[in-house]
Amino acid sequence: MDIATLVMTAVVLRCGNVREAARQLGRAPSTLSAAVKRFERSIAAPLLNRVGAASFLTLEARRMLDEIEAAADVAMGMIAPDRAGDAARAFCAECDVSLTALQRVALVAETGSVRRAARIIRLGQPQLARQIARVEDELGSVLFHRSRIGVTPTPACQLLVTSLAELEKTMQRLSRRARERFRSTNATIRLGAVMPLGHESNVARLLAFLVAAWQRDRPTQPLFVTNGTAEDLLTGLKDKRCDVALIDSDTIPADVSSRALVRSKLVVVGARGVLGDQPDVMQVLRQQPLALPSRRTGLGQAAHKLLAQLLPQAEIDALTITEIDSIPIIANLMLDFGFVSVLPESALVSFDARLVALPVDPGLELILSLVWVQTEGARRGARSILAALRNYAPATPAAAMMVNSD
Repeated sequence: MDIATLVMTAVVLRCGNVREAARQLGRAPSTLSAAVKRFERSIAAPLLNRVGAASFLTLEARRMLDEIEAAADVAMGMIAPDRAGDAARAFCAECDVSLTALQRVALVAETGSVRRAARIIRLGQPQLARQIARVEDELGSVLFHRSRIGVTPTPACQLLVTSLAELEKTMQRLSRRARERFRSTNATIRLGAVMPLGHESNVARLLAFLVAAWQRDRPTQPLFVTNGTAEDLLTGLKDKRCDVALIDSDTIPADVSSRALVRSKLVVVGARGVLGDQPDVMQVLRQQPLALPSRRTGLGQAAHKLLAQLLPQAEIDALTITEIDSIPIIANLMLDFGFVSVLPESALVSFDARLVALPVDPGLELILSLVWVQTEGARRGARSILAALRNYAPATPAAAMMVNSD
């Protein structure tokens, strides 16, 4: 960490974006953007969300803003005591002096000897002397009076040493929070799961069982659960937004591991008044508008696969199909507007009793699988999740566990 990085980051956060900070400091936006990235790496926390050329503060940045600004104020008072406001910020934004170099200046001041300080940090005396001279050149100040018997700190050096102690305390607080955040993030198992079809659906029940078992058996290890489509979750595995995913797609990439957990037969679903007089599945599909989840979901992929199994492509092309990634909307279309859909049989327990199902022969099953990336952390997380699900049993006979979780 260097003074310029700290001050430029503080200015960016106060301005709320890189371009305005660059204008105020008279520096290139790319220079300030690189400074923020260095600071983010040093504290292991994202400070800016970047969308194209635009950027805006993260919630973490807003929480840390006062402390980062306090550190920058201390640094400016230490490096540029004779300047104030914009002049101090502009000067410090070009001050290529690291905290390590300043700590070495403080050690020389404490020992009164470049030679003794060099011996303590196991650095060559000429190298340390050059580093101090470079700091003096950057600051435009003489830090030591040199004599044959040693060095004596100047008033400028004494101010630097006093302020450095305060700056170090602030940076240590930021670093400590970063370490705590890293430990928490490192210990958290991030599970992505497909959206449940309702509170009584198999996915919802399985996730509730998992969370309760996890809290009971692993109270000190956080489990973070998020939802998305099968496509979103597989992408999340690739870019490390989640470690493990619960998906309903039978298209699983070869570079991830998987374990099939639950299966449920697909059925054609519609309102009782629509299906009651039309027991012929293919006739229903030809005559009624279809509301299906999109192909971004595993259920949507399976539904289209079932259509291809039942009907020739020419007839599929003639169907009226609306893709909607919202099961409540699909349910209302079926109840109020005569639509039909293709859903897992186990999902019917969470639907209105006015909705009924027609079995499909030959059938097709929707399989719920746990998938994870090939990292040791993800493998441990998957093993832990499978262990927690060891005693899970689907609530309806229409769904069944495929394998033991061991």
